[in-house]
Amino acid sequence: MKADNSQSRRRILKLTGVAVLPAVLAGCGGDEGPGDEDEEEPANGEEEEPANGEEEEENGDEEDNGNGDAIEPGEIELGGETSAWQGVAPDEIADEENPTLTLQEGESYEITWENLDGVGHNIEIRDDNDEVVDDYETDIVDEEGETQTLEIDEVTDEMAQYVCEPHAGTMVGDIEVA
Repeated sequence: MKADNSQSRRRILKLTGVAVLPAVLAGCGGDEGPGDEDEEEPANGEEEEPANGEEEEENGDEEDNGNGDAIEPGEIELGGETSAWQGVAPDEIADEENPTLTLQEGESYEITWENLDGVGHNIEIRDDNDEVVDDYETDIVDEEGETQTLEIDEVTDEMAQYVCEPHAGTMVGDIEVA
């Protein structure tokens, strides 16, 4: 009986390979052609999402608010949770983790963030030496739903990152000055 089971397994694997090979050769193996964007589904039936912006970087698009344009002066909104900063507004950064903030040199911005998980967070603007720029930092707050606003009077080219000091390993995003 044992020999029969292994024979049938081999036969099933062989038949499966024969059935899959023409589909791969016909172009159903992953490279999309024009108009195929919505037709292909992952084999497991679940939607695939890029991890930490990998898909955007592979396609040559930076994760900095879409097309590299600077964010208009005004308010930027983020959500703070231990795993990452969450982009809220403007639309260029919405739904991105640790979005790159492309800011206009010499302009003013307000970065308002909300504590999403009830863990202690703050926000700091740091330079390339990992030092706080011009005292742009807030106190640590740990109440879920609490918000803070950091007012940046004038963007300078020494601004390199925004960071949550207690979670600098995960809650850190780049600042590009345009």
